[in-house]
Amino acid sequence: MKAASTILTLLIFTILFNSCNKDFDDRVENISIIDTTSNDTIQYKWWILTHRNYEAPGIYLYNETTATIELKLDLPENLESPHALAYNGESLWVGGVGEYESIYELNPENGQIISEIKNIKTEGIALQNDYLYYSDNKVIKKIEKNGALVEEIATQNSSFTIPDIAIAGNDLYYLRYSEKEPVIKLNLSNKKESTIPIIESTGTYCLTISNNEIITINPFNEIVRFNLQTGVFISNEPTIITGWITAIAPFDQK
Repeated sequence: MKAASTILTLLIFTILFNSCNKDFDDRVENISIIDTTSNDTIQYKWWILTHRNYEAPGIYLYNETTATIELKLDLPENLESPHALAYNGESLWVGGVGEYESIYELNPENGQIISEIKNIKTEGIALQNDYLYYSDNKVIKKIEKNGALVEEIATQNSSFTIPDIAIAGNDLYYLRYSEKEPVIKLNLSNKKESTIPIIESTGTYCLTISNNEIITINPFNEIVRFNLQTGVFISNEPTIITGWITAIAPFDQK
């Protein structure tokens, strides 16, 4: 009986094995070979603003991937203390904290002034649809692009001033002077705030959001990345930019 049972078991195994092999062969024939030898490389590019009173002032189009400067634009002549920068894929917007500053809309190809919103002092600019947001001490102001005030948002967790702001979706992120929790997320619908406990931050000053990451610049002019949800450190990359970097904005706004 044991011998018969063994023969029957081997017969069943042989049938199943041949069937599995056939199915496997059929699946292999339907698999497309994925080419992993492509030389295409993602290009990380940034607009970077440097202060007028330090080395090499200007607005740079910086290619992080190749560590090259692709373009340099002069600052608006009357921009005394440049600290704020944003880009919407069509225009650059730059502002400062001098006594009689303006927010300037610039042509990103040559730096020529397209428009000017006068008498606005700010360290941070962000864009959402047809509106501009800018930081004014502890208040975030929403304006139309002609300067008309739409809304004032009083922040709850800001420090003495707000060094920079950025927008992703319906959330506005702003910086405060704190090493442990320097980034605050503010929901633009209900105005609720929550802290993002960024760790390993050193002198976080500039702020932007890109690819679900928080992007900052440290005192060594390195581009530093953190996870947008958790604040966990991802990486830091040196730049070749000299001078004092006061703002950064993504080049790719698609």
